[in-house]
Amino acid sequence: MNSIILDKIVVNRNRVDYFFSVTGNIQKYFKSENHMFFEYNYDITDIPKSILSIPFVSNVIPLIWITDSTIRIDQLDKSFFDCLNNIRDAYQDMFPNIEFKGSISVNKIVTNIYVPEREAASLFSGGLDAHTTFIRIKDKNPLLITEYGWHEKDIQFSEVWEADKENAERFGESYGLGNILIQSNYGTFMRASEIDHDFNKKLGDSWWHGLHHSLAIISAAIPLAYMLKVKCIYIASSNTPLHKVTCASDPTVDNEIKFASGMVFHDAYELTRQDKVKVVVDYYYERKKTVNIRVCFKNEENCCKCEKCLRTILGIVAEGKNPSAYGFNVPNNLSEHVKTYLNQEVKFFTDTFINIYWTLIQKRMKENYTKIKYRDLLDWFLDYDFMTERKKSLLKYRVTKFFPILKRKISNKVNRMFA
Repeated sequence: MNSIILDKIVVNRNRVDYFFSVTGNIQKYFKSENHMFFEYNYDITDIPKSILSIPFVSNVIPLIWITDSTIRIDQLDKSFFDCLNNIRDAYQDMFPNIEFKGSISVNKIVTNIYVPEREAASLFSGGLDAHTTFIRIKDKNPLLITEYGWHEKDIQFSEVWEADKENAERFGESYGLGNILIQSNYGTFMRASEIDHDFNKKLGDSWWHGLHHSLAIISAAIPLAYMLKVKCIYIASSNTPLHKVTCASDPTVDNEIKFASGMVFHDAYELTRQDKVKVVVDYYYERKKTVNIRVCFKNEENCCKCEKCLRTILGIVAEGKNPSAYGFNVPNNLSEHVKTYLNQEVKFFTDTFINIYWTLIQKRMKENYTKIKYRDLLDWFLDYDFMTERKKSLLKYRVTKFFPILKRKISNKVNRMFA
């Protein structure tokens, strides 16, 4: 029988380590050491084990459900335990092609209660979504939660994390807000590629994007939200009802998460990404402030070359503003830069990217035609047909790559025959 047993929780000042054992064939989904950890910028010695168990359960419970396995733990917070069925039901509605089953066995369910002393804490990556939520809840004086979950067995130096942390602390200081800083291996302690191999077709999505990341990110903050008596953890939306997509971070999931006397709110879901660009650029422009919107979450600074950077740059341009004031080193010839990028990469664009990002940028540029600072973009971008250009680019790609791809497939097949 497949099961995961949380054998031991070890707390050492600001760090908690989880050691667990796995039975059955689900062991293939974990690294051999069966170990997860979190390190905080606060001492967590006095946080009860029933609260500290929440991040561990959150990270593995979707796997328990899709493999019909059992998780066994000693203690768990009652509010969190009670919300698990609602979270499972939300996933089941989202992914009807797979049955969410499995069970959780807890020796002791503990009722944890506190009177909230802080109204809000907000997950803050420094990106567009996070800035939008900050602007919307700034009057609540939120604690800013910034995380890095890509360590391996232990903490290694990361220039990306150092840049994220420095940006978050500088931003918090400028607004008189406190920072919660979290480092972990929640993004690496499982073998996501193995889970994707077995379940991607049924889910129609990856493990990390479809089931894991939201529970991992939110639950990492719960121990400190409990300790600091936070009423609500805010997580910024990534999607919009304009174009429904499957995603672990969804209001039907996030808003069901409860812990002790705390709750979670999935913010700004009603806004499109272009709506958020307007919220952010207008806020800082009106206050005559520059701001560093961190889009490249795995780079030290915005590369201004990737799809996410370019759509954010053009979103700012569409609002009649200069991207340089928002953390982007804009190429000298932006129009040619975007055109070259699209010629090379539009074949990889999904319907979602086209429908909820790029066409809305075009629409906003048309509305703001007289305010656009990069006039040469208007000569071609407003009439650029993403769907047609994607088809043409894909056809060209397949024709030019047909024989190399066929040769590689034949070579792989021959190698397997004689291996």
